[in-house]
Amino acid sequence: MEKYRFNVVVAADEYRSSLVSIYLHPEEGARYTLGLDAATGFGSDYTSIQVWSNRLPFEQVAWFRDRRISTVEGSKVMIALARYYNNAFIVPETREPGNAYVDNALEVHKYGNIYRRKQALDQDPSVSSKYGICTTKADKQLLINQMKSLMENSDGPQVIFHDAVTLTEFCNFVYIEDKERTGAGPGFFDDTAMAAMLAIHGCLLFPQEQKEKPRLYSPKDEDTAFAQYLMRRHFDKLTERERKMVRAI
Repeated sequence: MEKYRFNVVVAADEYRSSLVSIYLHPEEGARYTLGLDAATGFGSDYTSIQVWSNRLPFEQVAWFRDRRISTVEGSKVMIALARYYNNAFIVPETREPGNAYVDNALEVHKYGNIYRRKQALDQDPSVSSKYGICTTKADKQLLINQMKSLMENSDGPQVIFHDAVTLTEFCNFVYIEDKERTGAGPGFFDDTAMAAMLAIHGCLLFPQEQKEKPRLYSPKDEDTAFAQYLMRRHFDKLTERERKMVRAI
């Protein structure tokens, strides 16, 4: 298997594209999901890749954005990131040219850890072999509702962002009445927001419990332990009759 090395993004790279941004390196035993919103590479729109941790709260760990990358080269970046992040689960948007990314992943890179819809009993078997999400109006609304519920959780937001571009796109993700659809407002893009929501959808399918943090030492803990020790020593010195009276009380 090919080996890849990525470096953590620095502040000066915050708004640039065409380079992979790494915010957190993969942890051993952790699950990750990669969301893909693909473009043709002719410059009219961006191809965006988002990688998120499946641990709650879900956290953005890497992203890629480019408007000139071909489907062949973009697929290489997608698979490199997926393999780097512990063979991440890929959730692609498969409207053309997203289907080309899926074909390249399966046929060229032999990578099969890709989202597939479950087959309904009344569906043709060929339907179940289709990978990814073809974002219809209903599918898009599902993704939006999932993200909304995580961001408005009663225990606080259950998503953690690390780059300004994704946040900006979510801030300009609106309902456009004359077109009767939800997406980027005039003059804005929504590719990173869509890629993030696709990744979040995969995280929700296979969530992972938060890693336990080591308990930090506190002087109060030592004081409490010493007090308990003195109580036990005092109790042990009592006669049997006195111990019974203490228990009764």
